[in-house]
Amino acid sequence: MKKDILLFDLDGTLAHTLPQLAIAASKVAQKMGYFVPSVEEIATYVGNGANMLLARTLRHSIDAKIEDIDESVLKEAREHFNSFYLQGLGSDYSIYPHVKEGLVYFKELGIKMAVITNKPQLFAVPLLEHMQVYELFDYVLGGEVLDKKKPDPYPLIYVLEKLGGSVDAALMVGDSVNDIKAGQNCNMDTVGFSYGYNMGCDIRECNPTYAFDSFSQLIELIDSMYTK
Repeated sequence: MKKDILLFDLDGTLAHTLPQLAIAASKVAQKMGYFVPSVEEIATYVGNGANMLLARTLRHSIDAKIEDIDESVLKEAREHFNSFYLQGLGSDYSIYPHVKEGLVYFKELGIKMAVITNKPQLFAVPLLEHMQVYELFDYVLGGEVLDKKKPDPYPLIYVLEKLGGSVDAALMVGDSVNDIKAGQNCNMDTVGFSYGYNMGCDIRECNPTYAFDSFSQLIELIDSMYTK
């Protein structure tokens, strides 16, 4: 079925942003007098929102939970993180190959596009602006706007309602189990990219409808829907 709505994850899907996330989290640990994990180690903590990233960083453990950190400590850590991360949003990232050309092409086809990310709205919008792709999207939903995040299907349903689309005509595009499960939980077709951040797991293990190794393969898929 032809897809007229594309829902994209951001980190690990459209851009390689792990360095800026890890640098900001490491600065928080240093500022607060905690052990500072390596940037490479902190990179494995990404994928479940800023507070979870901070909890894992401060506890120096992938198995840490938000509840493991005292509320006042987490609040202070988040304030520092917001400041450090906002300062670094314009650097230490790269857009993946073929993303810009693909988004422009999808826009030319008349496809509605949205970003649904667990990254807070505070960061998502300016990052997309730095990437010079913000204007291509019809909607951007950050992870703290609603009380539910991916893999819960509600953010996807919420955005579909905003765009006036249906599940059957939409495609959830992401790089992690959270993205694929969110799509599957509302019976939506999914695209999983192998190059992103899935905690070291093969995205194919999540059984996406389509598993791709390059954004160019998504361009080819959409092109086949509209030209054949």
